[in-house]
Amino acid sequence: MQQIEEIIRYAAPLFNEALAEGKELYDFVERHLEINPVGITPMYHNEGYLFLEAFHGKETQVYVYRITVFENTYEKYRGINTKHLQTVRRGLALTHEHLKVQLLRERQELPNPATFAVVSRIPVPLEHSLLPIAKRSLVKFVTNLAA
Repeated sequence: MQQIEEIIRYAAPLFNEALAEGKELYDFVERHLEINPVGITPMYHNEGYLFLEAFHGKETQVYVYRITVFENTYEKYRGINTKHLQTVRRGLALTHEHLKVQLLRERQELPNPATFAVVSRIPVPLEHSLLPIAKRSLVKFVTNLAA
């Protein structure tokens, strides 16, 4: 037991330091994200499309998203589930609005989807940093729209 306590005493400050550094990086990336609605935004925001663009990238990652609400007697939690649909190469003729219209023609399961574009103003890895932070930021953004 004494050895375990020594290991914990040694590791706890290192763990707290790594946690603080991770929070600082998360906040830095979140501050450099830009979230904008695309086209006319419907009243229902809990499902739709997410357009994700990396810094100075030529491609837009297109996701379908669904926000779910979990409640207990004390609090309300929101979760987001995304599914990657396609990667689209942007150009002068292919704007976010045009891309939304294309998706409406191709996929009729969402007749009037909420669509948001999340653009990173700094270079960060897409899968391990940008996507998770963009998802949480979108949940916050949609929650503020509904309030």
